[in-house]
Amino acid sequence: MSRQYRRKNNLKLAANQSIDISQKMESYHQSNELYRVLVDQAGVGIFVTDWEYRLININSWLCSMFGYAKEELKEKNLLELIVTDSLNNGYDLVSIIKEGKKIIEELWCRRKDNSVFLCELTINILSDGRLQGIARDITKYRQTELALKESVARYQAVVEDQIELIRRFRPDGTLTFLNSAFCKYYGKDMDELLGHNFMELFPAEDRETVKRQIFSLNKDNPVAIAERRFIRSNGEVVWQQWTNRAVFNESGQIVEYQSVGRDITNQKQVEEQLKQSEARYRAIVEDQVELIRRFNIDGTLTFVNGSFGKFIGQPVEEIIGQNFTTFIRADDREEIRRKVYALTPENPVVVTEPRFVDNQGKVHWTQWVNRAILNEHGEIVEYQSVGRDITAQKKAELKIAEAREATERASRVATLAVIGGGIAHEINQPLNAIKVLAETILYLYNSRKEVPREEIIKSVTNISRQVDRIDSIVNHLRSFLKYRQSFDYVPCDINEVVEHSLPLVNNQILSRRIKVIKKLEAVSPVCGCFVRFEEVVLNLLMNAVQALEPYKQEHKEIVISTWVADHKIHLTVRDNGPGIDPEIAQKIFEPFFSTKDASSSMGLGMSIVHSIVMSSNGTIAVANNPGGGACIHITFPSC
Repeated sequence: MSRQYRRKNNLKLAANQSIDISQKMESYHQSNELYRVLVDQAGVGIFVTDWEYRLININSWLCSMFGYAKEELKEKNLLELIVTDSLNNGYDLVSIIKEGKKIIEELWCRRKDNSVFLCELTINILSDGRLQGIARDITKYRQTELALKESVARYQAVVEDQIELIRRFRPDGTLTFLNSAFCKYYGKDMDELLGHNFMELFPAEDRETVKRQIFSLNKDNPVAIAERRFIRSNGEVVWQQWTNRAVFNESGQIVEYQSVGRDITNQKQVEEQLKQSEARYRAIVEDQVELIRRFNIDGTLTFVNGSFGKFIGQPVEEIIGQNFTTFIRADDREEIRRKVYALTPENPVVVTEPRFVDNQGKVHWTQWVNRAILNEHGEIVEYQSVGRDITAQKKAELKIAEAREATERASRVATLAVIGGGIAHEINQPLNAIKVLAETILYLYNSRKEVPREEIIKSVTNISRQVDRIDSIVNHLRSFLKYRQSFDYVPCDINEVVEHSLPLVNNQILSRRIKVIKKLEAVSPVCGCFVRFEEVVLNLLMNAVQALEPYKQEHKEIVISTWVADHKIHLTVRDNGPGIDPEIAQKIFEPFFSTKDASSSMGLGMSIVHSIVMSSNGTIAVANNPGGGACIHITFPSC
């Protein structure tokens, strides 16, 4: 080969080698730049230290993790970033690394703002003694892991402490989890049940139904509740209630089922007893002639029996859902609502007597016993009423009231007949005075003497006063003779009642030589009717007069007393007559009872007294005085 040819080949080879080196250098630079970018943008902190553990090479993620700018962090020593409590551990790590070992350790590190976080450090020692490492912030990971462990522990504790039966099984029916209550209920160990098909626990005839119900669950209907039978080994049939839930994965596929069950045998028995009780209740209620209704707290009727529908004149189906006050006369509704809704757990029953107008406009009186129905907390949840038609009774009561009013009127007439002499005496006095005054004026006129004008005016004024007195007595008598009276209850002074009553019987008392002693103390007013209170005093006085009339005694007296004691006003009328036979003492307030001759007494006086006292919320009692004679003792509450 010629020298010239060899020179050309050498030059060509040198040129090719130069190009190859240049390409390799370019490739190296590109690779190095790519590596630098990858390191800088890595999702973990990457660092290199010198031999004294000062950071000399760091990526952006490490800066972000510790909160420093890159220039600030490069001035830091790796051990400065570790929390003081972990520092010794850090020095120990360095000792281990110097032995050439790779170490992975979790240490608490401190950020620039002094907050701490848990960092996982993976550290290697390079051949020249420098350290190379990777740092990961695992605070949230460890917190999540801890929370998961706590959640699992809580779940297991709750599941194991439950009295409910808990099971989990795969779509093929294989049991994967059971709690202790489940195993105890079925009387088997967990090892005997896990891995077996849960369908084996059901009676063969029920399995198809159970399978169809559970395996019909889907994402739209992931939960179902079912009641199932279970036959124990001793042949006892019990009932269970299961809440079955399908568990899905991310793809929406069922990966597992979880069921929570409980024994409802007692509940089933109670329900059956309740059904039987309801059947008996409805049978009894429907056979009743009484009207029976039930309604909610808003008044909506929830049940009425056939008798109610027949009485109202509507089908039961149309009545249900209406308000119970619909079937009460409009002007009675507010009062009935007030009484019913005033019921409390302490006072759960009230009797009402509303009126009902039927389709023909006929008014019926009804009487209802209304009872509040309470729940286990003592709260009113419903009302039940039992009623009856009392129209005939009301009519009878009205006739009785009319008869009683007529009888009382007759009694007042009889009383007037007894005190007639006293009334005549009371009227004769002002009449005689009028006559004397009139005759005096006539005499003076006929004598043709000059009569002073003042004398005439005085006489005429006196005549007018006497006429007013007669008018007052007549009006008083009229009040006794009225067939019907509406009495206004107002405060009345009992002492004043006594003073007004005495003049009406004063003539009878004086003619029989009876002494009346008044012991009237200052008393509070009593609410009632003044005229009716006068009836009380007059009847008591006339009874005492009649008791003393045949009694052979030189000194006859009646003592009228009033006083206040125990917040009550007391009135007594005592006489010193023969007293009252104890055997008849309790009968004297009965209508038409009398110890006198039927021609002289109707036996209504003390009955009327009793009625008036009771209507004024008073009390009345009869007794014999220790020294002889009878005593009628009346008490009234003060206004």
